[in-house]
Amino acid sequence: MDNNFEQVLCGMRFGIKGEINVNGIQYNQPMPGIPTLTNLEIAQLATYIYNAWEHDKGLIDVMEAEKILNQCGQQ
Repeated sequence: MDNNFEQVLCGMRFGIKGEINVNGIQYNQPMPGIPTLTNLEIAQLATYIYNAWEHDKGLIDVMEAEKILNQCGQQ
């Protein structure tokens, strides 16, 4: 799950288009983002996601989320 951490955060705000693989299953439907989410809200959502279902990433810092979100689409 950590392999796509940056993409997950960017996807929350900007959405995802094209084919993605989730747990070995291919999906190819657009997922709209929510551009009104704040950096703090995205960090909070990521904290939940990355600490549920037997994951243990710990607290996602809002500054870390902001840095990643500022780089979305620049790679």
